[in-house]
Amino acid sequence: MRRLALLCIFAAVCCLALAVAVFAGRARNEEPASAPAAPAAPAAVSAAPTPAPSPSPTPAPTASPAPAGPAWQPLATPFDLAGLDTERLGWGQGRQVNERNQPIGAVAYQDKYGPWGGAFLAPAAETPTIYLTFDFGYETGYSAAILDTLREKNAPATFFVVGSYAKNNADTVERMLAEGHTVGSHSASHKDMTALPDEEARAEITDFNAQFAAQFGVTPTLFRFPEGVFSQRLLALAANEGMRSVFWSYAYADWDANDQPEVAESLEKALAAAHPDAIYLLHPMATNSALLGDLIDGLRAAGYTLAAL
Repeated sequence: MRRLALLCIFAAVCCLALAVAVFAGRARNEEPASAPAAPAAPAAVSAAPTPAPSPSPTPAPTASPAPAGPAWQPLATPFDLAGLDTERLGWGQGRQVNERNQPIGAVAYQDKYGPWGGAFLAPAAETPTIYLTFDFGYETGYSAAILDTLREKNAPATFFVVGSYAKNNADTVERMLAEGHTVGSHSASHKDMTALPDEEARAEITDFNAQFAAQFGVTPTLFRFPEGVFSQRLLALAANEGMRSVFWSYAYADWDANDQPEVAESLEKALAAAHPDAIYLLHPMATNSALLGDLIDGLRAAGYTLAAL
């Protein structure tokens, strides 16, 4: 009996142990194979794109300002006229040129008479420059066309006018000044000043300047001797009146209204004569009116800047 009781107790213990083992195995089977993954980080929020700046409007092109005039060297005025040479000198640039295509005569006269106010070549500029100048003694009928071309080409020039021209053609002179050109004196009455006493020669300068200042409110500082005839004494006399005497380093036979040269040949000649610091002398005649636009284009195509004195 006791043995039977022990067997029952033993069987009960075995059943209990078996039940515990089964429960533990089931619990192990229900565990995840690996630790759960950490929750994903929230996606980064992209910053809103910065809008591209609106392009600034392109400014409208503006005309380039006219180049400044030459850098004239100051003169040691007032000059003492006593003892200065009164020899009558004519001027023409001649045909011989140096390696820069500058007339040798202009270079020599510039060296000799530049200290007295003579300008046969302009002072050296930073870039190759040519100065177009016109002598206006009387109205030829081409003044407006020449000014129209200069305005169209944005090309400044220099005009030397006689007193009677300024008096009788004030509107044209006012247009020259208003459009940025330089206006100088070609004397009061276009006389050969080497044939005049000092006081009369001086009056050719001072009378013109007084008339011009009264008409237009400015006093010229550039002077061109009628026909390019001068003397050392007259250069000094003009300089004492505040005037620099401008000659030229290129001119051709263009002044006779009844004998005008052929346009194409004249244009070719004027372009071939181009040189740095050149002062071109032209007259307001039919040929020059016809070739002026092509002359300006051709000089610029050759690398020259055009400026007013």
